[in-house]
Amino acid sequence: MQGPDTATQWLGHWLYDWGGANTYLLLATQRLWPNGLVWVPELLSAVGSYWGAPTVVILMLFWARVQVPHAKPLVAVGLCKFMFGLGLALAAAALAKAVFALPRPFVELGAGVYRATSAPDSRYTLPSGHAVYIGVLISALWPLLRRYSRIGLLVLGAAVGWSRVVLGAHFPVDVVAGYLLGWACVACITPCSQRLALRRSRAQPIDFRTEMKQ
Repeated sequence: MQGPDTATQWLGHWLYDWGGANTYLLLATQRLWPNGLVWVPELLSAVGSYWGAPTVVILMLFWARVQVPHAKPLVAVGLCKFMFGLGLALAAAALAKAVFALPRPFVELGAGVYRATSAPDSRYTLPSGHAVYIGVLISALWPLLRRYSRIGLLVLGAAVGWSRVVLGAHFPVDVVAGYLLGWACVACITPCSQRLALRRSRAQPIDFRTEMKQ
């Protein structure tokens, strides 16, 4: 990206491109990963795609069925947070892409930076849809998981975000924005999810601020 000439470009240069660091980090990340191993970020991107959401819902429904009675409402809340949070987050992401209309890295830097085999699912880059999905997933599942499961989920989330940068599908700031948007949408939907899950499960009131016992 070029240096700023107007007030709008100046804001974009410092708020979005981080004074050039956003572009530098993308190019540096790509240089560190050989073309012969590009299948690794391709695989991570596939695992972290929002097209996997139906599978997550099915697994959570099964998880709820095998839980002991007192734990089922917590899993039901997590399921509601995931489904409704993801719907809200994807709608917000689509709106943000249309409003900001920021081009993909290969538009700014040339076709050579795009290393994925599949075409991008939209013209614009901010925020990353994969990061939005991962942000929702982590936020919804966090209260239900034990320590090591949480660490594993964080590692997966970071790996998916890294894969989008390595493949040239997004700038780093797009990934960070996606994580934050996913988390914010789950936070907004949590009170409604708690009420809905309680009503549907016909459970006794519980304190949702506490986690499942380890």
